[in-house]
Amino acid sequence: MTMPRAVIFDFDGVIAERGFRGALKTLAQRCGLDYPPLPGVAFQALIDSGYMTGLGTEADWWRCLEATLGPLGDCARFRADVLTLSEIRPWQLTLAAELARAGYATAVLSDHTDWLDDIESAQPFGHAFGRVFNSYYLGACKREAAAFTAVADAIGVLPRQAVFIDDNPDNVARAVALGMTGVVYRERAAFLRDLGAALGRPVGAVD
Repeated sequence: MTMPRAVIFDFDGVIAERGFRGALKTLAQRCGLDYPPLPGVAFQALIDSGYMTGLGTEADWWRCLEATLGPLGDCARFRADVLTLSEIRPWQLTLAAELARAGYATAVLSDHTDWLDDIESAQPFGHAFGRVFNSYYLGACKREAAAFTAVADAIGVLPRQAVFIDDNPDNVARAVALGMTGVVYRERAAFLRDLGAALGRPVGAVD
């Protein structure tokens, strides 16, 4: 059995509260939209517009979204909601430091946009991790194997030596298909148990 040497974290919904989804819920309420299909529609628009992988702009994404949903108002208001609602979980930064002290390489792999830069400015989190990889700069998102292999290569491990954490089971399944050990984030206590099992050692603590 290959022992893990690296732990790779998703951002939205793992390191931080679900700011993007929270902003979409607020948008749905403001514009009288049905929320359940909105995350899928908005995410697909991020891909179709190229915004997620740095090939398009926020304005391109907003136009793409409005082409499907109709007028949505000012995108700046949506962006502000994303930044406000993406509240960093301090205990995850503490966990990352604990893992680094134990000798694990740590990294973030996020399907985000340049909004993540603004979040970092307002709520610094990157210092707690060895590297931060954002699809906006990486040029690939987690729907593509290239995103996972690029991160593994950059931090100097084989996929089978990495644990990948995400709140999206589909992303975890794609990482597992490449040989990574996957952990689906559900809630704090279960997550710490699952990560401890993946690493073969207890990690973190629930207050």
